[in-house]
Amino acid sequence: MNSKNIENKSIRQAFSESLFALAVKNPNIYVVDIGLRPSLYLDKFAARFKSRFIESGIAESNAAAVAAGLAASGKTVFLTSFACFSPALNWAVIKQSICYNFQNVKIIGSHAGLMSADLGASHQMLEDVALMRSMPGMEVFAPIDAVEMSKVLPVVAHSSGPAYIRLPRPSTPIIFPKNLSFTIGKSHLLTQGQDITVLGYGPILSQLFSDDFKKFSLEIINCSSIKPLDSETILKSIKKTGRCLVIEDHQKNGGLGDAVSNLILSSGLKSKFIHLAVDNSFGQSAKNYFDLYHHFGLSPLAIIGAIKSLLSKK
Repeated sequence: MNSKNIENKSIRQAFSESLFALAVKNPNIYVVDIGLRPSLYLDKFAARFKSRFIESGIAESNAAAVAAGLAASGKTVFLTSFACFSPALNWAVIKQSICYNFQNVKIIGSHAGLMSADLGASHQMLEDVALMRSMPGMEVFAPIDAVEMSKVLPVVAHSSGPAYIRLPRPSTPIIFPKNLSFTIGKSHLLTQGQDITVLGYGPILSQLFSDDFKKFSLEIINCSSIKPLDSETILKSIKKTGRCLVIEDHQKNGGLGDAVSNLILSSGLKSKFIHLAVDNSFGQSAKNYFDLYHHFGLSPLAIIGAIKSLLSKK
């Protein structure tokens, strides 16, 4: 795949378009927004479904409690904000009011990861996957692109319990095959390879589809369902390749790499393993996220270095 021919589209916009389409058919879909309606492209939803759009303002904990109450009355509720505000600031209420009572609230955390670039460390949420993975009953998803977002949302909307969906800020490359479907607890084999199993989620995986990586035999697996995780597909691939590279725009602690390394150890498989992620550090401001990926060792150059390191290990 030539990177010059890859289309870019906003995952946030795909979310709002899919949500609107679902709400037209389902009168039980509600939105509780935390003061960020334009950033989540929710103006159209708010104008069309006035009684089903609740603007909480900048009151994250109250918004989570309102969402839980609506869910308790039989609604499917989308709690929308930036990830640095929700689930970061209202995690205790999500635990007590949503997860403990297994309420049907779908938490949308936008502007996650280093892709927020110039917004800086305060807005670059790098701990959200760890927070939500640790929550009993919570499912965690991170679509690779806008196409997958449009497939994830209907499935998650029809599930009965709490869920978290992670969204990035910028428009990102379209990678997900349009003929593929999304199933909770299943990953997607994007390319077949013999030498290294590459695991990740979100748009950071799109870097692997440039011409620079064609010389390597990589088995690239999109783990957009982070919890529940597709253990079967992952272990089958690692058993074949004997090498595993996990890439994520998140802290090393508590992310996909932790889940996969635990899975490998628990299975008894022998595998070479490298985990590329932000290593015990906060983000920082930059003109664009490519500079941040270079700084934190997540750039194509760093990924190629990790690939060569794995291939050199016997």
